[in-house]
Amino acid sequence: MRACVVIGLLLAVFASPLLTQTPSLDSVNDDVMHSSPMQASISPTTGWTTGGEEITITGSGFSNLAFSNTTDDGINHQWAKTTMDYSVQAGTWNAVDVDSNGHIHVVQIKDGNYEIRHSVNDGTGWNSGKIKDCGNTYCWDIHMVIDDNDHIHLAYTTYTQWAETLVYMNYDGTTWTDTSVSSSAHFGPIGIAVDSSNHPHISYAANGADQCGNGLRIASYTGTAWSHNTVVAGNNRGCDSAIVIDESDNIYIAYQNRDSSKLMIATDKSGSWDSYLVDTGTSPSNLYPGYMTSMAMDGQGQFHIAHQDSKEDDLRYSTGAPNSGWTTTVVESTGSTGRDPSIAVDAADQPHIVYHTWSGQNLKYATIDPVTTNWAVTTMASGADVGEGNSIVIDESGVMHVPFSDGTSEVLKYATKSTGLVQTKEITVQFGQYGSMTGAVVNDTTIRVSTPATSAAATVSLSLWDKDGNEHPLSPTFQSIDQNDLDGDGVLNANDDCPNVAGTSDLDVNGCPDDDGDGYSNAGDAFPNNVLEWMDADGDGVGDNADAFPNDANETLDSDGDGAGDNSDAFPLNSLERFDSDGDGVGDNADVFPNNPNETTDSDGDGLGDNGDAFPNNAYEQYDSDGDGVGDNSDAFPNDSSESLDHDADGVGDLNDLCSNTAQNAQVDATGCSQAQLDSDGDGIVNTLDAFPILSTQWADTDGDGYGDNWGDSEWNESRMPEWPGVFVIGAVQSDYCPDVSGNSTADGFYGCIDEDGNGIPDQLQQEETNQTGEGNETQTPLDSDNDGVSDAEDNCPDSPPEDVVDSYGCAINETQGDGESSSPLESFFAGDAGAVTTTVGIGAILLALFTVLQTNAVAAILPDTFRWVQVLRTNSKLSKEEENELTYLQSLVQAYYDNPQELVDELNLLRGDLTGRYTNNEIKKDTREKLFTLIDDLLIAPPQELYRIAHNDAYFGLAGTLDSEDRSKLLEEKIAMSEFSEPAAADSTDHYAPQVTDDSEPPVNASGLVRDDGFEWLESPQASGVWWYRVAHSNQSWQKWQS
Repeated sequence: MRACVVIGLLLAVFASPLLTQTPSLDSVNDDVMHSSPMQASISPTTGWTTGGEEITITGSGFSNLAFSNTTDDGINHQWAKTTMDYSVQAGTWNAVDVDSNGHIHVVQIKDGNYEIRHSVNDGTGWNSGKIKDCGNTYCWDIHMVIDDNDHIHLAYTTYTQWAETLVYMNYDGTTWTDTSVSSSAHFGPIGIAVDSSNHPHISYAANGADQCGNGLRIASYTGTAWSHNTVVAGNNRGCDSAIVIDESDNIYIAYQNRDSSKLMIATDKSGSWDSYLVDTGTSPSNLYPGYMTSMAMDGQGQFHIAHQDSKEDDLRYSTGAPNSGWTTTVVESTGSTGRDPSIAVDAADQPHIVYHTWSGQNLKYATIDPVTTNWAVTTMASGADVGEGNSIVIDESGVMHVPFSDGTSEVLKYATKSTGLVQTKEITVQFGQYGSMTGAVVNDTTIRVSTPATSAAATVSLSLWDKDGNEHPLSPTFQSIDQNDLDGDGVLNANDDCPNVAGTSDLDVNGCPDDDGDGYSNAGDAFPNNVLEWMDADGDGVGDNADAFPNDANETLDSDGDGAGDNSDAFPLNSLERFDSDGDGVGDNADVFPNNPNETTDSDGDGLGDNGDAFPNNAYEQYDSDGDGVGDNSDAFPNDSSESLDHDADGVGDLNDLCSNTAQNAQVDATGCSQAQLDSDGDGIVNTLDAFPILSTQWADTDGDGYGDNWGDSEWNESRMPEWPGVFVIGAVQSDYCPDVSGNSTADGFYGCIDEDGNGIPDQLQQEETNQTGEGNETQTPLDSDNDGVSDAEDNCPDSPPEDVVDSYGCAINETQGDGESSSPLESFFAGDAGAVTTTVGIGAILLALFTVLQTNAVAAILPDTFRWVQVLRTNSKLSKEEENELTYLQSLVQAYYDNPQELVDELNLLRGDLTGRYTNNEIKKDTREKLFTLIDDLLIAPPQELYRIAHNDAYFGLAGTLDSEDRSKLLEEKIAMSEFSEPAAADSTDHYAPQVTDDSEPPVNASGLVRDDGFEWLESPQASGVWWYRVAHSNQSWQKWQS
C-alpha cells in the first residue's frame, strides 16, 4: 500500500524514546494546572502502611494520557507466509489496515473480471468475498483507511474509453455503500485519509491528455456532500499521490510533477495550499523521481516517502518535513527494481518498505539496520511473479502485515513478521504527599500500580500525570491502614472502645462511630445525626438545646418569644398577640372591634367598620345609596345612579348637561343650557337661526352668497335701498354690498355683487376698457417697450432708461430744477402745481396725476398695503420664473414666522446672505437679488401688527399677478369710481346702528375674539352691547377700546 495514513496517526500517539521504565517514587511538579477529577474506581481501596500492594484503577481515556516505552526483544524474527484468497487473479492491487480489535482487513481488485473484494482475519483465519463489480472496463490502484469507529473507507479509479471515474466506498460494519466522487479523475494511483471527524479526503490527478494528469486535486467529504478543490494546477502533474492528515487536521499530499521531473509535497497548514520540493535531479532529464509514491508520518512529525526513479529504475527514500530540509537515499539500485513500493513506520520511527522488482519478479523488504544505519534489503518471496500488488501495515504490537499478489499462481498471499519492538504504555500515579509510582496502562480503561509506603495511616488522594506533564485528579481515594490501629481512626487499639470500627467519639466513649461529630457516640446520642443535640429531658422528641420548654412535654417552641408556647398561643408568630376573643383571625390587641367577628378595622376612623363602610378609606363618606361609586355626601344626585356631578349647579347632571358653565341662578332647559349659551356669538339670535353663529355682527344672508346682510361701512348708508335686508352694525365684517342678489365680487370689500368677468370688481363699478386698441372691450395690454408705464402710443421717449423718473409723456423729469419749482411730478401734484397736469381737467387729470405718482417710490408711503408691491415691480410688467420662485419662498418665510418677529429677522438676514452667495455663484440674476433685497429691507422695519396682513397678501409679493402702467391706471380709476359711488351720507341712527351699552369695562386678557383679515382680533363686550375691543391677532396683549 502506497499511503498508509493510519500507521502515522497511530504511531504518533504511542511513539516515545527507547527507554524502559521501572517503578519508582518521583517528585512531581506542583506548578502544573490541575484539571477537574476524573471519574474512576480503585480496587482494593485499602492497604497497609508498609506499601507494595497492587491496586487496579478502572476508568476511561487512559490510553491518550499514557507515554510509551519501546524496547527491542532481540529476536531475529522471520516472515511467515500463507495464502489468504484463492480466487483466480485475486489481489492484483490491494491495501491493508488493522481495526481497534486487532482484526486485519484487506481490500483488493481481482484482475480479469475486475471485481472488488474484501478479506478479514479476526484471529481464526481469513474470510474473503466479493463486495462490488468494478463497473467499467478497468479498475486500478485501490487504497484504504479504517477510522476511529472501525468503519472502512476505500477509493479506486476506473477506466473505459469514454470516461475515467474516481469511486469511493464505505463499510459501516454492516453495509457497503459506494459513490462516484468524480467523473474527471486521471486513471491511476490515488490517496485516501480521514480527519478527526472521520470524514474522508481523496487526492487524485485531474484528467488530462498528459500521462500525469492535468493538476493535483482533492475531494473532501463535508458530512453531507463532496467538495472538490485544486491543490496544484498545471499540465502533466498531480499523479501518483499519497495523503496524510495529522492530529490538527492539516493535510499533506506527496505527488509527482512529471513535467519537471520532481517529487513534491503540498500542505494546507498555513491556511492555503503551499508546495515544496522533495526530490529532483540536476536536470529534468537526469532523474525521474516520484513514481508510485507511498508516504507515512512518524510520531515526531517527520515524513517518510518511498518512490521509484523511472529513469534508473531505482527505489528511493526521502524523509523530512514541508518547508525544511529533505534527505533522499537510494534504497536499492540493482537491476530494474523499486516498483509499487509501500511504506510503514514502526514505534521507533523506523521505516519499513515492501516493493516489487522487475528483475526476477520478486517481492522485497527493506529497513534501516539499527547498528550500521544502512539499508538492509532482503527478498520476501521469489520463484514466481510475486509482489506486483502489495501493501504494508504495522499494528500496535509491532507486527507487520503484508498482503501481496502471486501472478504465477493467481492468488493473494499474506506475510507477517514482528518488528521485534515491544511497546508498553505507562503513566505516573501520584499518592498524595507520599510520592508517585509508575503504573502500567493495560488498556484504555485499566491501570495497574503498586502502592507506596506511608508513614502513618491516612486517606490518600490519587492523581494521574500524563505524557505532557498535566495532572488529572482521580475521584476515589486510597486508605492506608496501620496494624496498631486497625480501624484507622487514630485511636490505638488498646484505648479504642470500638477497635474494629473507626469512630471519633470522645465524650461518652472513645473511638466509636459519631455520625454527627458532636463527641457523643451514636449509641449514647439521643440524636445521632444532629450535631446540635444529644439529650431530651422531657422526652418530647425535641432536643434540650432547641426546646424552649425542655421540661414541658406539651411545649417545645415559643416562636414569637412572648413567653407562651406555640401550642397554646393563638398567634405563635406574633409577639404582640396571644388571644382572639371573637375568633375572626385578628388578635384582640389589633382588633378595633375585638368582640365583633364581622369587623376588625376602621381605616378612616369614622366609627364604622370597613366591612360595613362603603368608603372604608374616606372618613367623610359611609354610604352610597344609588350604588354609583360616589358617596351620598358628595353625590349631587344620591338616588340617581346615572348622575353624580353638577358643576354649574343648574340642576342638570354633568352627563346630560350640554352647557356645563351656565351662570349661577340662570334658567336652563332640559339640556342644561341658558338662553345666552344657545347664542354662541351673543348677537341675540340663537345658533339654529343664525346664518353666522360665531360672527356677532352678522346673522342673516338673504341672497345666500355667503356674505351677511349687515354692513359696518357708514359710506354705504346712502346706497342701501330701503327694501334691502340688514342693519348698520359697527365693525361688521363679510358685508354684502348687494344683499338682494347672489354675487361673487370681492374687490376692496365690495362683496356679494355680480362680477361676470371674474376680476373681483362689481359689474356696476366696472370701468370701460382703455387699452387704446380700438377693438371694443378687449383687454390686450398696449406695448410699452421701455417699461416706464407709458404706452408706446403716448410715449415721447420710448427708450427711457429704467432708473429714470418720467412724466406722463414717458420722458425723464429734470431733478435739478430752479428755486421754487417742484422737484418731481409727485411734489408738483401734491403742491397743486398745474404744470404737473397737462391733460383735460377732471377725473382724467386726477388719473394722470395718480399714474405719475405710481412711477415714483413716494407711492409706498401713501398707498394701501395692497399696492406697496408697485415699488418693487414698477420697472417690470411680468415676473420671471426665477423671481416668482424666490418671492414665493420669501412669502412662505413670512407666513411661518410673522408671529415671532425676532426669529423672522434672523431668517431674513440669513436669506440676504444666501441670495448674495447664490448671485456670486451665478445661480440667480442681479435683478432678482435687488428685488428681494428691497422687500427684505421693507419687512425688517415693518411693525409686528402689519406682518400678519403682509404674510397673507399675495399682491405684496407680486404673486397676485403683476400689472403694467395702464392696468394700474385702470385699477385706480375703478377705485375712485367706487369711492364716488359710495360717498358718505348722514346715517340714520335709529334704523342702522346697533344699540350701545354703557358698561365699558375692559375684557380679561384670556377672552377670545374674532380674527379678521386686517390682522386684529375683535371682541364685542358685553355681548350685544355695541362696544368693541381690539388687539393684535394671536397675542395675549391687553384689549384696546375701539373708537369710531
